[in-house]
Amino acid sequence: MTKRTVDREAAREAFDDFLMRMDDQLEALQDDAETYGIRLDFNADNLHDLERYFDFAAADDAKTVDRDSLIVTCGRYLGEVVRLRYGGKWELTLDDPRSLNYNMPVIVGHSKYDVQFSPITVMRGYSLRKRPNMLAQAVASQIDYQGLGIENRIEGESPDSADPRN
Repeated sequence: MTKRTVDREAAREAFDDFLMRMDDQLEALQDDAETYGIRLDFNADNLHDLERYFDFAAADDAKTVDRDSLIVTCGRYLGEVVRLRYGGKWELTLDDPRSLNYNMPVIVGHSKYDVQFSPITVMRGYSLRKRPNMLAQAVASQIDYQGLGIENRIEGESPDSADPRN
């Protein structure tokens, strides 16, 4: 396995730029969505509209859409929906190079659990799979996080045999 290292100062500068460009990027996204008749209003109950927009924008041959830019811009919007609805803040994860979210902007503090929400990763997943309601399910899994439930299990046991009530 290759050890991932980044220039922390350059990463923080890029993250600061990411945050400073947020409002302009989101306004442009909303304006573009309107051209498809889609209103993006930061309502967590309407994440299917973001999915519809992504599908239209990614398939629009009339536009020279850079797929990675589209993923990042839609990820910004998804992150802001979570931040505005559930609280939290954007953070850059640079503590653990083994983390899946290493050097990625994530939302933290949005859940009663110590979890990171990586909206850009979720959008990248949606771009590959395009399952209806995938974005809403990803958000719900963060807010109503159930954990893996393996804390009290011994390897090889079935979930029922690890429960002392059984």
